[in-house]
Amino acid sequence: MSKENKENFKMNVCQIKDCGRPTHKESKYCIFHVSAEEKTIEDFKRELKKYVNKIKKEDGDYDFKKFIFVGDINFKEDLNITVFKNVDFENVIFKGITQFDLATFEGVATFNEATFEGSTHFSNAAFVKDANFLGATFMEYISFDGSTFKGNVDFKFTNFEKFAMFTGITFKRDTKFDGTVFQGYITFRKTIFEGNVSFKFATLLAGSILEIETKKKGIIDLFFTKLENVFLDLNLDSRVLINFTGAILKNTKIKKAQIENHILQEKKMKFYEAQEIYLLLKNNFHSIGQYEDESWAFKKEKDMERKGNFHFKTLYKWLWSCFLNGIFGYGEQPGKVIVSAILIIILFAFLFTTFGIGSFGIEQITSNNFLDCLYFSTVTFTTLGYGDFRPLEGWGRILAGSEAFIGAFMMALFVYTFAKRTGGR
Repeated sequence: MSKENKENFKMNVCQIKDCGRPTHKESKYCIFHVSAEEKTIEDFKRELKKYVNKIKKEDGDYDFKKFIFVGDINFKEDLNITVFKNVDFENVIFKGITQFDLATFEGVATFNEATFEGSTHFSNAAFVKDANFLGATFMEYISFDGSTFKGNVDFKFTNFEKFAMFTGITFKRDTKFDGTVFQGYITFRKTIFEGNVSFKFATLLAGSILEIETKKKGIIDLFFTKLENVFLDLNLDSRVLINFTGAILKNTKIKKAQIENHILQEKKMKFYEAQEIYLLLKNNFHSIGQYEDESWAFKKEKDMERKGNFHFKTLYKWLWSCFLNGIFGYGEQPGKVIVSAILIIILFAFLFTTFGIGSFGIEQITSNNFLDCLYFSTVTFTTLGYGDFRPLEGWGRILAGSEAFIGAFMMALFVYTFAKRTGGR
């Protein structure tokens, strides 16, 4: 072939690398790669059917890389495709409504950096191997309702601009939404994650519902995930752990009962890191008015601090924290104050039984009766002082003064703790 003929041949071949198809009219690209404005829906679909029939005849893989689809596309009804082997939709642009309902992807399904400008449907589809949606953009409604993903699933850096429906899905292996942005409404209702699921650096904005159900051991990774005005609803297997490290929670509705005993750092005994997680949860519970859950998170925060101090250099902090927890639950458990008060009264009653107490009146009677001493300990603790019994000189007076001081302190502590728990935050 002469040089001139080679140049003419190049001019008549699509400029997309490895395409090799003839150009469409006066364009530099074939009908599949030419812009939407330069082709008609009828011409595109006619050529698309020819390509699909050729692949079917050869029993080969579908390569739709960088195709620009125009018009509505129903792969089952328009093209009679229900089973895909390996299929490549990388950098594809879908201009209209796209339907993959009931499709079976037997090989690897690649939709990396694809753009779906219209509504997209993968309802009840089956992905037998890996499914890749890295960097894809869904500009309108997208539904994966009822689908099954048997391989690993990659939605990293995907952008969901409006509605994203993941209802009734089963993810058999690991699923990644790292860096993904959910701008509109998203739901994972009745979705089952049997492997790990990661939302690292993802952003969920107002109105999103993140509902996750798990049936096997795994990790839900919310590392540096932004959850703003999101409803987080979890139904987790007892072996599933959650990583909230660096997460941003703003008015995020979370139920304490659904995350209790699932905090990754606590289970891994990384107590200082767990303390930060519970501080994050405490502040979020406060912002949405869940004060009971806020109290729980604060108590857990202090527990993690105490456990983190259990070594020689900070043993004094551990002992002091144990005392505060035992005496009033860090200000969150008024019931502990009552129990502590009762124990103090009984302790001093035994001490007064040892040293004895005296009675007022003409006859100075000394008593070591436990019931008398218990009564005297109670009125001393509450600083009532009826005047029928008195401490004996020496240790008796020291004990009585000490108990009166402790009693006044404990009553003030009870008032503080009770008011904190019942008066709002």
